[in-house]
Amino acid sequence: MKKILLALCTIFCTALICISIVQMKNTDIQPIDQPTQTAYIVKEYGGKLAVFVPNEQEPLAIYEVYVHLLPENDIELLRKGIAVDDDFTLMKTLENFGL
Repeated sequence: MKKILLALCTIFCTALICISIVQMKNTDIQPIDQPTQTAYIVKEYGGKLAVFVPNEQEPLAIYEVYVHLLPENDIELLRKGIAVDDDFTLMKTLENFGL
């Protein structure tokens, strides 16, 4: 009975390790030293909050958030532009400005 239990436990652990290796190979992990690509830039445009695609002159979207009503720190950040790497981070950044 002990041999059967030991064999089943060994098979289970081996299968679990194999599944873990396959999942690790399928994940899209970027090395730390590789820079991430900026997908969007959140900044001021005509006194309002706007989202730009890098290297574009016209905004992708303009929001009814008046920059002059924001705290001074936020105004400075928006004048420089806030780099955003993905859609989720863009949504969170816009939520921080009340959208």
